[in-house]
Amino acid sequence: MRTNSHFITVIVGSILSLSSLTATASIRASGSFTANGDCDAYQSFRKQTNPDNTQLVSDKQYAIKAINKKEFDWVQILIPNASPAMRWVNKSCGSTKFNDDVTFKPSSSSNSTSTSKRCNTRNDFDSYVLALTWQPGFCEHFKYKGNKPECTAINDGKLNITHLTLHGLWPNKTSCGTKYGYCDRYARLDLSAATIKDIAPWMPNFYYQTKFGEYEWKKHGACQNLDDNAYFLTATQLVKKVDDSAIGQFIKANIGKNVSTASFKKNLISHFGADAVDRISLACSQGRYLNEVRLNIDKSFNVNNSVQQLLESGPKGRPFYGNCHKKIYIEAAGK
Repeated sequence: MRTNSHFITVIVGSILSLSSLTATASIRASGSFTANGDCDAYQSFRKQTNPDNTQLVSDKQYAIKAINKKEFDWVQILIPNASPAMRWVNKSCGSTKFNDDVTFKPSSSSNSTSTSKRCNTRNDFDSYVLALTWQPGFCEHFKYKGNKPECTAINDGKLNITHLTLHGLWPNKTSCGTKYGYCDRYARLDLSAATIKDIAPWMPNFYYQTKFGEYEWKKHGACQNLDDNAYFLTATQLVKKVDDSAIGQFIKANIGKNVSTASFKKNLISHFGADAVDRISLACSQGRYLNEVRLNIDKSFNVNNSVQQLLESGPKGRPFYGNCHKKIYIEAAGK
């Protein structure tokens, strides 16, 4: 009987081990993953662990090593400078191109085409993300690609930015993640001189060029119904409103200081309430330096509403702290 009991125990243990292995197994794959934003790269996507706060670099290409399942939503890529170098990223953080020798099929071609259409159809979105930049923190610490003349001017002391600025007003579709965009790949930006003058203090790249505005219009702006002048002027109104609110006041009151994300959140809850603050998230360079604040607002927002009303109309998003550490630094302009 002991022998039989031992035999049964071994068999049951083996089955449990096999079940566990199957549940956590990934599928080997090869190809390239091109990032479309600065998403977190996790050592474990289940535990959301990111030991060295590694983030993707927008437009950079990474080698694919595996996917989490046949109908995958996570991709394992190689990031040579990360430790460990093998990281998982959500598939919505970029585009995948698999090698011809990969035998699995992520999804049927008809379904893929349908998804693509649903994610680039104009006015087919459910909310907006208002992304606001803390320019000194971005210019000093974010590893942006290429030259940004406004950052050069800020770091050289020629341009002093002490308020939040516009990164973008992004139509957002929950089912598409960050893929919703490029609804008109041939969209052209044709702003009036008066509009450029009005928005430049709030989107300082416009002091020097229209390159960044053209990118934002082509990727995001063309997915909604306002024309380019109205779209950027509306976004500018929103930036001013948020900058004047408790969000901008807290940041400006703490320039050059280390603050806790918990104290930032507590301060905003005292002004807006917990429900509204659930629609706000932070972004930091290297996890330490504040560079962005994002607000989720309703598709049919009223620009004349208060910041609290705008937030309460939107969907919940990422946790408030985003990719930031418990303590963050609010950078002052200049080196």
